[in-house]
Amino acid sequence: MLHLKLLKLLPRCLATWIFRFLRDRRARVEVNGVHSSERVFRAGLPQGSVLAPTIYTLWAADLIETLRNASDRTDVLMYADDTATLSAGATVELAVARAQKSADALARWARHWKMSIAGQKTQALLLTQRSRDERGVQLLVNGTQVTGGTSLHLLGVTFDRLLHFKDHCDSLRRKVRPRTAQLRRMTGRTWGLREAQLRTVANGYVRGALEYAAGAWLPAASPSHVQLVERELLAAARVVTGCPRSTPRDPLLAEAGIPSAWSTRKTLAARTLCRALALPEDDPLRRVAEADPPTRLRSTTGWRQLGRSALIEAGAEGVTVEPRLEVPLLPWTTCRPIAFNLDVGPGGRRASSNETRREAARQHLAALPAQATWIWSDGSADAGVRRGGGGAVIFTASGETLEVEVAAGGLCSRTRAELFALRAALERVRDEPSPAPLVACSDSRAALSLLSAGAAAQTTTIGAAIWRTLLDIAERRQVTLQWVPAHCGLAENERADALAKQAATLPQGAVPSDARSLTRAVHRTATRQWRENWPDSFFKTIFGSTLPLPIPGEDREAAISVHQLRAGHWGRSLQYLHRIGRHPSVACLQCPDKRCPAALCAVCREEADVPEHVLLRCPALAGARLRLTGSIYVDPSRLRDADLVAALEAGYLRHREPLGYGPP
Repeated sequence: MLHLKLLKLLPRCLATWIFRFLRDRRARVEVNGVHSSERVFRAGLPQGSVLAPTIYTLWAADLIETLRNASDRTDVLMYADDTATLSAGATVELAVARAQKSADALARWARHWKMSIAGQKTQALLLTQRSRDERGVQLLVNGTQVTGGTSLHLLGVTFDRLLHFKDHCDSLRRKVRPRTAQLRRMTGRTWGLREAQLRTVANGYVRGALEYAAGAWLPAASPSHVQLVERELLAAARVVTGCPRSTPRDPLLAEAGIPSAWSTRKTLAARTLCRALALPEDDPLRRVAEADPPTRLRSTTGWRQLGRSALIEAGAEGVTVEPRLEVPLLPWTTCRPIAFNLDVGPGGRRASSNETRREAARQHLAALPAQATWIWSDGSADAGVRRGGGGAVIFTASGETLEVEVAAGGLCSRTRAELFALRAALERVRDEPSPAPLVACSDSRAALSLLSAGAAAQTTTIGAAIWRTLLDIAERRQVTLQWVPAHCGLAENERADALAKQAATLPQGAVPSDARSLTRAVHRTATRQWRENWPDSFFKTIFGSTLPLPIPGEDREAAISVHQLRAGHWGRSLQYLHRIGRHPSVACLQCPDKRCPAALCAVCREEADVPEHVLLRCPALAGARLRLTGSIYVDPSRLRDADLVAALEAGYLRHREPLGYGPP
């Protein structure tokens, strides 16, 4: 390894450092405060070290070329120590023969480098539309007979021969159901975690498991299998909201704050496509993303096809994806002459008046060097997401005033527009010969916080470009980046804001958008389409196309009642209980008819006590509605207020209690 691989691929000094790092490694065990004797490890790598996967990648680098040259029409896929080959052929026999050549080449390479191949862990799968073709597929891997199966497990994803991912969805359901059961143990009708906490656990613990590597398989899954994923999301949503099983899908997911699997499917497909398009041109995944092969099966989709259609729906057709940052700045890059100030004192808080914020900013800025080059930059984006523009006004130390305008992209956040403005301004003064200090003022705390993390912490192309420019400038002058409060009457900031808004009207076609902005645009579009397609219901009458907020407070029972009432299936409704057979009468044991006497409101007997009647029309609550809202005729949109719904339900139950229906 040292002489035949590392010394050929790395400088000798680095290879020597790695060799000494791995040499004479010792370990001991501690049990109840007692230490064992030390043991020398003569093989292996330190677990958890970032060096381990890097050394393995160097070790196995030539394996990729060996497998590529083994046979025609064979693709090699490698992640850490998991290696897979995909061999294609016009017939099953030809494809299997090419796969066997790859297996033989792998075994020869392993023997040459004194490495053992786990033949018993090797899997084989034939991708075909005909089930009878998969029978009898056998490979010989390092002396072990490997028989083709009906599925293949690779990096946590189960593949089937049709690539419909049925087996994977089934395994996900088996994995997630115990997690949902554990979530159910965290709450009850009258006790449990707060709703915000339940939402966090449900999205991280349950939904996170469902969406593992979903960008690769969920866009290709058939509709029936996507529905299996949706069922598990519904189960988690019922735990969060306390709604019964009969609650319609869309109100249930919206009340729980869990997005539909169908909208998530589009978002993940677009994210995978954009990340692939951000790779270098010679990257194999980039070539797959740019390819446009003919589709043989109309019912079969994938992340490439679904991602393209999602980008078109989001208005991002033809938008160039910004290349990802391939070579980050070195961690030991020094930045001593560069200072970041993200505050102007207590007076600069948002809650303060404009006059207080302006005066605090002026006092703080007065302490900075007066004989300096000053940059005032700002960014603008339509609705915070579209048509970005950056503007800056520069006051040089020699007394010259410069203005900068730059387009930031058709799909762009305000923070990204701020970064475009700052980069353009810094590039404008980079070659200025004056040694006077440089002060750059921006009203975007998010942008400055991103940059203040350091040169090596930048993960975006624009962040790294700004830091490279800052380092060039800092070689000959002191640099200070200062946050200032926005829209408080600072003339320089208002001038930069006007330039940014004017820059937003510049042509945006040639400006690339980053993968994150494109993914967010698709997410907004997919979520909006989901909300707009909600079926007509009492829930849609209340919320229209907006999403409910988490219900605050610690009263779990009241929160559950609010969710049930707004979703249209209230567990304390006599009509609902009669429909499911829990409130029979002598004349009718069970029926869905809302005109049935057993389903009528126990207080007024005018109509069934469905949530619309209880919250909007019951005469017994006319006084409560007048007191709480100022009118006996409540606009349904007022029911977005959870406290109002809880108060109306409590009043209704108090009216019903003397009639023999138990305490509220």
